Amino acid sequence: MIRLFSTVFITLFTTLSALGQTKGIDSLSAIETDRPDQTEAASVLPKGFIQLEAGFFRQVDKQEGLTFVSQLAPTALVRYGLLETLELRLLVERWQLKEQESGLGRVSGLGPIAIGTKIKITEEKGLLPAMAFIGHLTLQTGKSEFRPSYVVPDFRFSLAHTLSDRFSLGYNVGYEWAPDEALGQTIYTIALGASLTERLGSFVEFYGQKPQSLNWQHHLDGGLTYKLLPNLQLDASAGIGLSQDTPDYFVSGGVSVRLPR
Repeated sequence: MIRLFSTVFITLFTTLSALGQTKGIDSLSAIETDRPDQTEAASVLPKGFIQLEAGFFRQVDKQEGLTFVSQLAPTALVRYGLLETLELRLLVERWQLKEQESGLGRVSGLGPIAIGTKIKITEEKGLLPAMAFIGHLTLQTGKSEFRPSYVVPDFRFSLAHTLSDRFSLGYNVGYEWAPDEALGQTIYTIALGASLTERLGSFVEFYGQKPQSLNWQHHLDGGLTYKLLPNLQLDASAGIGLSQDTPDYFVSGGVSVRLPR
């Protein structure tokens, strides 16, 4: 799967490099992505366009002298603009879980596939934020150790404000069900984004979840994005856990490409 991912990326990069030669710097804001932060964008992919947002994610959690490592590599979100106000979404990831010291209990393979949609609710108008609804269904697919016992739904509302020419504020609220029982968790995110240059962007973000019968779990992260071309963006991010029962830290990086019709 990694070899396939590399082949697809090289092909897309070559195509986009040719397309990018004809585009001016004024179109650098064309691509908008749902990565690398946890806050999903309130914008919907334009009709007839397809976008691949791919990367890796590595998380470390130290507990009682043991180090547990979770890794998603690669992770790929494919988005397609079906209507002016609606996009279709497909999420595919390869998971790896292991205990680092002993190397025991290591398991890796394809995670469950998720399908979903993002629906535009309203555009930003004065104090009224841009708003969208996002919903997914995680299917009973993938390696047996990762496969959920039933189709798992999740949803969130994404909202966004333009604060100035350089700054924006995005936030999400939603709910995710658990993969093996009829329980789940409330989620929230809030991210402040800043345009450092025409090509370079940054963000800082708080996010968290409240599992049923457990305390709130809060996190802090931040990162950078860089537009190589109007429709090709690189990203890098890192974060830490702020609560006692959250993972210690994570690092992530990726690339997003958008193709015209």
